[in-house]
Amino acid sequence: MQENRIKITWYGTASVRITIGSSQLLIDPFFPFSDSSVKVPADAYDGCSNILVSHGHFDHIGSIKEIVRDDTAVYCTKAPYQTLCRKGVSENNLHLISTGDVFSIGEFRITAYNGKHIKLSAWDCIKKAFSKRIMQNRKGICGKLKKITSCLEKKETLCYLIEACGKRILVLGSLALADNVNYPTDADIAFFPYQYSDDIFSIASSVFEKLKPKAVLLTHFDDTFPPFSTETDTSEIEERLKRYAAVYKLRNGGSVEI
Repeated sequence: MQENRIKITWYGTASVRITIGSSQLLIDPFFPFSDSSVKVPADAYDGCSNILVSHGHFDHIGSIKEIVRDDTAVYCTKAPYQTLCRKGVSENNLHLISTGDVFSIGEFRITAYNGKHIKLSAWDCIKKAFSKRIMQNRKGICGKLKKITSCLEKKETLCYLIEACGKRILVLGSLALADNVNYPTDADIAFFPYQYSDDIFSIASSVFEKLKPKAVLLTHFDDTFPPFSTETDTSEIEERLKRYAAVYKLRNGGSVEI
């Protein structure tokens, strides 16, 4: 009998679908801003009734209200739970989880670890707010800012270890690790959100050295919520990590099997 394979599809930002047989998970599904060059079909997230949220920022939960159906279950911490309620998602769809929880969805066994959001210094925020790109793209900027600032992380970023068919998938909500957490190492694949910092190469290299996964899927490097996001050059980290592990940089909507 052929061994079951796990299919991983990346849609853009941190949005990933993991499929094995009839079991499916969506992680941080998000539709890009209409003026983004990244296009995700309106039906891209159909057929999956289980959503994992890594943290409460807009580009991780801002599209969930559009995706939720009567049978959809959304697993998240308190901050995104409250935000999604405020945005009209029924509490019947929301399942509150916290660090250390272990639960099963279909063939997946999921463990939630305390994570950490990559640090954004005050200077980084000032540079971003007054960047040339933002100054040149001020149309609709207030509406976009209102959407983004309505979704807060509140230091509740999670990492997930997803296990199925003898494989281990490590999902980082942001490319940072909390202190004094015994993270699983040697995962079959780890998701690395590659954006937000001018020092992202060094940060990613350090995280890789601590986790030592067998493969890395790069996410979040694309420009899905302009003018606040950017297209991040991944060539340097690809060259670095390929010495030690398989590295996947997919096109939007592309898949890999493990």
